Amino acid sequence: MSLNAWLSEGEAVEADWSGHVRRLALRGELGHARRGALLLDLPALSAPYACDPSGCTPGLRAPRTRSCCADLDVMLSGAELAAIEAALPDIAASLQASDPRWTSGAPTWAASGLLTRPERRCVFAVLGEDRSLSCGLHRFEDERALPRGTVKPLPCRLFPLLVVDLGDDQHLLTAVSRANIKNGVPSPRWFPCLRDAARATSVADQTAETLVSLWGQHAARSIRKQTRAFRAQV
Repeated sequence: MSLNAWLSEGEAVEADWSGHVRRLALRGELGHARRGALLLDLPALSAPYACDPSGCTPGLRAPRTRSCCADLDVMLSGAELAAIEAALPDIAASLQASDPRWTSGAPTWAASGLLTRPERRCVFAVLGEDRSLSCGLHRFEDERALPRGTVKPLPCRLFPLLVVDLGDDQHLLTAVSRANIKNGVPSPRWFPCLRDAARATSVADQTAETLVSLWGQHAARSIRKQTRAFRAQV
């Protein structure tokens, strides 16, 4: 699903972020891309991030640790529900060999528009030989050489990024961070991928493929350049 279609269905975060944006601007921490239509939360985008599923898999993870594939509610848009439903027979065939939940056909995969989490993980999250999680929808797209987002929901592609609708065709690109908790964002302390300050790679650099797919090469390059410059200053 394209970003524009997702935004047109009103799926972006819509809490009042005006105070947060003002504070970023006053501190010189607000970047701009796409001719000002996309504002950048540079502290959040420059935070350290590295995905390591072995650290957050249910049954293996440390106490008080959470996983984006097991603990976050993912609300599907109507278009995303329809795309998964249309591909479900092929998705089921792809997952049967690696996930016993799919051996007798498709299990219940959505309830009231939310991805279900039987056994404390998303129904499409696959356990590998090392018992770490990976996304079955992501793998299905790669197997079929499908564009990213053909069946993988946008919230799953974005994590830990967040797109906030500011109104007037303007959006804020931010991420799960301590500064955003008051706006209903989960604490980064829950996620091993976000709480290790020694990690060298930023959210913006780790999500480069997503940035390109959603906003194009030029905007993605600008986002990463501004984030790196900000990170070098702090």
